[in-house]
Amino acid sequence: MTNRNPFDTPSKRAVRELWNTPLLRDLNVQYGVRYRYMGLPGVDLLDVKLWRDMIDHVIAFEVPARPKGDDRQGRRHILALRRNLQVLGVPGHAFFGPMEEVVVLGHDYDGNQYYQKDVITLYNLDFCDEVASRISTREQGEQMWRFEAIRQILRDQQQAFQQHGEPSYFIVLLTVRDQIDAEKLRTFLSGNLYNDTRVYLEACGGIDSLPSQGPLVGTHTWAIKAFIYDVLRQYLANPNISATFFPLVRYLGTPVRTRNRRIPSPMLHCMFVCRFEEKQRPSPSYLPENYLASVSSVEVTSQGHLGWDPQPGEPQNQTGNPSSSMWLQDHGLCFLQEL
Repeated sequence: MTNRNPFDTPSKRAVRELWNTPLLRDLNVQYGVRYRYMGLPGVDLLDVKLWRDMIDHVIAFEVPARPKGDDRQGRRHILALRRNLQVLGVPGHAFFGPMEEVVVLGHDYDGNQYYQKDVITLYNLDFCDEVASRISTREQGEQMWRFEAIRQILRDQQQAFQQHGEPSYFIVLLTVRDQIDAEKLRTFLSGNLYNDTRVYLEACGGIDSLPSQGPLVGTHTWAIKAFIYDVLRQYLANPNISATFFPLVRYLGTPVRTRNRRIPSPMLHCMFVCRFEEKQRPSPSYLPENYLASVSSVEVTSQGHLGWDPQPGEPQNQTGNPSSSMWLQDHGLCFLQEL
């Protein structure tokens, strides 16, 4: 299998191998957790290959290069992805089309129906652009469907859990570019936010004020972090899903090509372990408490290691080396006891 993934970088591999894998491996070895994987692994299937011995099923998506016209390259990619899954011997399906469009509309560009039957235990939502970016859909043009796709994924997950009753847990990996338009972000943050989110934003704004306009590229991670965290809490609350959130990881992705040069592509990686709560519980819980203000971010250093990288409003005195396994032991023990 040839590596055709243009988005794989040394920093990206560090996130996958030093941050994601230890947690997934510990859950597998110590608690017997097996993974039904859903995500965008790319033609080369780097994630799937690395975690192959822990994965039972794969639902993959391959985005066409030109959704509105002739897409011979995209067609080659989806055929290669399906072939590589067969070579690996992994049961599953590969859908042709943007994940957002396939999930929202319920079918891909080949007419394959998208339907989730069983609970997904590992989501790898690896988006190469900003969280609020538009996608090119074949049926309805440019659409900002990412938020609806995440809501739909959780609705599908809840329905699968209600039908089967197990497993009650799942892991989400979510990656977006550390970039957004300032005016757009200000609009998002002016909505109905949780109180602790507002307190955190006010504290950070006093240290590093948010511009009123212009692109924010790797400069105001704290504001994007607050928005993503608040949105996820709102989406998880309706299906009554509790979650343990891990420190945000910052790393450099594949540089973006502009007219005359290539510029860095700062990325943000979120990881959280979720659990469906019992019907009698009035509301879910989110750990650790006061997550935004009490947890420092992590970065992939130039040497390829993981280190603490506190942003404005985060603790500045974090000690020890970042460890996803230790984080779950320290902040998600209640999740582990029920596995």
